[in-house]
Amino acid sequence: MKSVKEKEKQSAVKVSQPPDDAEYDYIKIPPDDGYGWVVLIACFLMNMIIDGFLYAFEPISDDLKSHHKCQGWAVSLVISIACSCYLLSAPLASALCNKWGCRPIGMIGGLIAAVSVAASVFAPNIQLMWLLFGGIDENRAIATGIVTAGTGIGSITFGPLSRFLFDRFSWKCGLLILVAILLNCVICCIFMQPLKAVRKQRILQPIELSDVANVANPTETYVNAKSSSTHHSHNHLDLSLSSMEKRSRANSTASIRSRRSIKADDAIRPMYQEDVLYLGDIHNLSEYKAQPDLSTYIQETTKVPEAKTPSRMKAFWDTFLSVTNIHVLNDNKMSIISLANICSMTGFYIPYLFIVKTAIYECNVTEKNAVYLLSIIGFSNTISRFTSGWITKIPYMSPLLVYNIGLAIAGVATLLVPLCSTHGLLIAYCIVCGGAIELTPINGTSNY
Repeated sequence: MKSVKEKEKQSAVKVSQPPDDAEYDYIKIPPDDGYGWVVLIACFLMNMIIDGFLYAFEPISDDLKSHHKCQGWAVSLVISIACSCYLLSAPLASALCNKWGCRPIGMIGGLIAAVSVAASVFAPNIQLMWLLFGGIDENRAIATGIVTAGTGIGSITFGPLSRFLFDRFSWKCGLLILVAILLNCVICCIFMQPLKAVRKQRILQPIELSDVANVANPTETYVNAKSSSTHHSHNHLDLSLSSMEKRSRANSTASIRSRRSIKADDAIRPMYQEDVLYLGDIHNLSEYKAQPDLSTYIQETTKVPEAKTPSRMKAFWDTFLSVTNIHVLNDNKMSIISLANICSMTGFYIPYLFIVKTAIYECNVTEKNAVYLLSIIGFSNTISRFTSGWITKIPYMSPLLVYNIGLAIAGVATLLVPLCSTHGLLIAYCIVCGGAIELTPINGTSNY
């Protein structure tokens, strides 16, 4: 039979050395330099091309109206459907990326978008163009939100570029050239190499003295702790507890994790990272400040839902069901924010779709000069992107307050557009509205 000393020693070892499957997690560490800059540039170019392509539709609207012999509302519906798919397809795109990764889904989405837009050039009627140009273009939902700075640059360059192409080569050839530019998104997606998972020792729940007493026989532990014959074993137990207490103090703010470890396949899935949709600086988050280093923060904010039943599509359904969970509307604040987003998005694209026509028909501005109003909006938007982060650091200027100010300024400015009777006033409107729009939720700044 084993002696009391041997039993206590085995108990101490079990307490201080958890099983291997509960001791380590796999996590992904994003590159902070080197190849990370390559990915950043690729994402920048994707946003520039995708959103710029969207804003380039205005110069082609009159050509489509004449070609299909339809009314203006029918032409506007083409880009309206495209914008709706831009947002509504995001849950599906996110789930697909979580299952198969951003690179293959982005490349497939880019091909589908380019082929569908190219096919829309030869559509015999405007109704088929609604489906081809607007209903199938899902690549933007995959790329948007990764890097937003390219959006402003795209709106600066693609308005004048599209007008030049349509005037020089006709609207059909010009649109096909833009499709060729759109195909470059596929090349950009090639650079999105999935991150490699690395092994990291997990943070364990601190074990109290009462937990240890439950492992060994409490009577034997008490008696032998008073006995010199078990002095060595008692010291070993004290050292084990001391080590755990030190680690507990070092990570006192770390959350208590489940014993289920993070597997390598799950570690690289983007939607399992809790801050994946947060576009701000994570160094300002209390969750980050509570951890000793970046790797521990990533470990603590990687949450993999438990599987009730084994499924090959678990990663897909985990994300899809999460981002389509309507129960979040039970929170009154979330309901108000959602309602505000609906209202703001109703008017978000109005300047991009109608400012050129307003300048031409209401202010007698030439079409060549009117198209540059889109560039002015993009320029102001780009400047605002680089300054909005600093604005939120001003005392009492919370993201919610900044959002409300930006929304109010953009809304009031748009209401005053009918009073803009000169080209100069329209330029002033584009500067003000372009900068204020950047502060609205479409650009992800409303992280409350």
